[in-house]
Amino acid sequence: MINPRGPLGRLATTGIYMVRDVPRDLQRAARDRAARQGTTLHRVLLQGLREYAAGTWAPQLDDGADQSPRRDASRARR
Repeated sequence: MINPRGPLGRLATTGIYMVRDVPRDLQRAARDRAARQGTTLHRVLLQGLREYAAGTWAPQLDDGADQSPRRDASRARR
């Protein structure tokens, strides 16, 4: 949990999302591609969230994807 009185709590009023277990090479490749295309990784992620929320994009699970239940998923069922 983020301390609302700490520096991150003062910066973001709508939320900060930390994504764990993103391979460093994947993050670097995505950031580099975004920069080559004149955008930012932030904009790429927002567009992906918009498309997913609108139902116009669905992720394709690959064989190597970790499909085990996560702690966050158990909280969503409550």
